Amino acid sequence: YADGVVGVTPTVTYPSHTTLMTGVWPAEHGILSNTTFDPMHKNMGGWYWYASQIKVPTLWEAAGKAGIVVASVDWPVSVNAEGVTYLIPEYWRAYTEEDGPLVVALSRPADWFAELEKKLGPYEERSPGALVSDEIRTRYSLEILRAKKPGFMTIHLASLDHAEHETGPFSQHSNETLEALDKLVGQIEGAALANDPAAIIAVVSDHGFVRTDYRVNLLLPFIDAGLLQVEKSTVTKAATVRSWDATLWPAGGCAAVMLREPDNAELKAKVQVLLEKMKADPQYAIARIVTRPELMKMGTFPDAAFLIEMKSDYQVGYALGGKLVDDIPSTGMHGYLPDNPELRASFFIRGKGIAAGRNVGVIDMRQIAPTFAGLLGVELPSAKEKALNVKQ
Repeated sequence: YADGVVGVTPTVTYPSHTTLMTGVWPAEHGILSNTTFDPMHKNMGGWYWYASQIKVPTLWEAAGKAGIVVASVDWPVSVNAEGVTYLIPEYWRAYTEEDGPLVVALSRPADWFAELEKKLGPYEERSPGALVSDEIRTRYSLEILRAKKPGFMTIHLASLDHAEHETGPFSQHSNETLEALDKLVGQIEGAALANDPAAIIAVVSDHGFVRTDYRVNLLLPFIDAGLLQVEKSTVTKAATVRSWDATLWPAGGCAAVMLREPDNAELKAKVQVLLEKMKADPQYAIARIVTRPELMKMGTFPDAAFLIEMKSDYQVGYALGGKLVDDIPSTGMHGYLPDNPELRASFFIRGKGIAAGRNVGVIDMRQIAPTFAGLLGVELPSAKEKALNVKQ
């Protein structure tokens, strides 16, 4: 086990899960945030769902090429993932009944998934963060383990993240959700060991959490400075983006600052002056402004001019009007820079040949994929970090 896992920047789900599968930073694997950059708000909140957006080989691909039967249930960035024989990707559009046919269409083999639904009931994603959805994912995972006996399988259980966003880390609801997940993990472990007593089971997470009580709408000063132009609908009165010169790319407790003309020195200087003024004003609750050279060293947001990190009790809001600071119920957020110990993720592993009770200390998230590659006996050439010493 690890004392903690130092994650990637930003400490949000999709970049982190992709690092777990590739062993490289977001700037290398290409999944830079949860949502794609959408300055005009035209993509309806689209996320990085598609494995074709990953720029380096994955553990799925390496295992599949080695002849290992691979399965995956609800893992981020897995739509049409190479190497996965039995695939139920994480995908949604509107949290409605229409999402069900989308998941069916994107799962493979198609006939097999239809058979699963007849046997196990509908694979509903109407509330993907709810515990009931994790129970459905587990039910499907157990059936895949029993019937297909994969040699490598990834499973994403999401309800703890949802609970901590909703009620904060270590709330009663979050702790009860964690206990419920422990039972589900136990069922998965039991099924894996029933297939193969020598199976190895690892539990990993993508990030930690901090409590937040306030949301700061950081687009408002960009609007006031003329860097973002908005207009209101004459019908709905809702504000929309008309044009932009500088805007923010959401990343949880951080936000990347993007310039429409990245090489425009005058624009960059204007934005930098604004950011320094905001950081000096306590009402904006900005902890750090990270510059482009620093971002390159962190392996994140290669096209961003700056990155804003909020203080730990604050998250970034993106309202185009209204108050600067919104009070919110005590909730949780992640996405802050990974040097905050509260943002550390988890790593546990057990099974035949794994050292019992060994503490591997605080580790780099990029070490996990090469560790799994070694256990699977496959090559993952893009991953350069040292594998963890987990064997007896």
